[in-house]
Amino acid sequence: MSSSSTPTPDGYKPELMSLGTECHHDACNLHDFLPFSCPACKLAFCQDHFLPSHHSCTAPLPPSMVDRIAPTCPLCNEVVSSTGHRGPNHAVEAHIMSGTCSGMEGGEARKKALLKARKDRGEVCFRRGCAKVLVVPMVCGTCTHKFCPSHRSAQSHSCTPTPVGSPAPTTTPGTPGGKSAMSRLLQSSGGSSAASSPRPVVAAPKPQTPSEPLSAQLEARAAAAQAALKRAGQDAKVPFVKTKTEKRADAELQSTIKSLKARHDKGLLTKAEQLRYAELLGQQESSRRKGSGGGKGGKDKDCIIA
Repeated sequence: MSSSSTPTPDGYKPELMSLGTECHHDACNLHDFLPFSCPACKLAFCQDHFLPSHHSCTAPLPPSMVDRIAPTCPLCNEVVSSTGHRGPNHAVEAHIMSGTCSGMEGGEARKKALLKARKDRGEVCFRRGCAKVLVVPMVCGTCTHKFCPSHRSAQSHSCTPTPVGSPAPTTTPGTPGGKSAMSRLLQSSGGSSAASSPRPVVAAPKPQTPSEPLSAQLEARAAAAQAALKRAGQDAKVPFVKTKTEKRADAELQSTIKSLKARHDKGLLTKAEQLRYAELLGQQESSRRKGSGGGKGGKDKDCIIA
């Protein structure tokens, strides 16, 4: 005769049975890791048998579960919650005297303002139309408001991101807000603060160097001489004064020649740079001869003007 053993369900671990609590229902005996307590007899049961009517409980019910009445407001037809230590008439009277009854004048607006304040404090779900009291608030990572578990996702509460680091609105003296702010500031400061405030230090103007008026006079004289030569029918430049453009071009030419000369002395010039260096030297020499008057009359030699 072979002995038969009771089949063990898959995943059954007897070493974990000591961690759970067995349901006290006679026909259940389920090990529950999160048991429920009966409000009357205080024994541990599973979720299906913790109510007094589900396990034939003989203990007396607590006062909070006996004769609970939810009265209705006669003005706004709203169900008013009442606890066991006060009667339904007292609960309705307190509801009307609170000013949030929509049947009274301004009651609806005060009720909405109170609900909005509770939503801003995180006591009620922030979603529009939801008035669930938050026991464990869920904070949205996008809009940073608090919601109930049903509306915690961004898709369920029409999430709009909160602007980060948005600059505060500033008022300028030209706007009405800026004018009023300036007037309040002047009135609060008074004459004493104006006398005690340090005056801004005005920097003294820089003295004009002698070279600046001298160069300006030379340019004015050169312009007058050119105008006189043009009126006489001679289109020629005055050789003893250079314009600003000519001075800038001459400085750039000297800088380029100096850098190419340094590379030429070290033997670092390429073929193209050697050709460019020769052209610039020729251009420098031509400019020097023109400035000294050597090119006049087709002669290449320098002449001395006495």
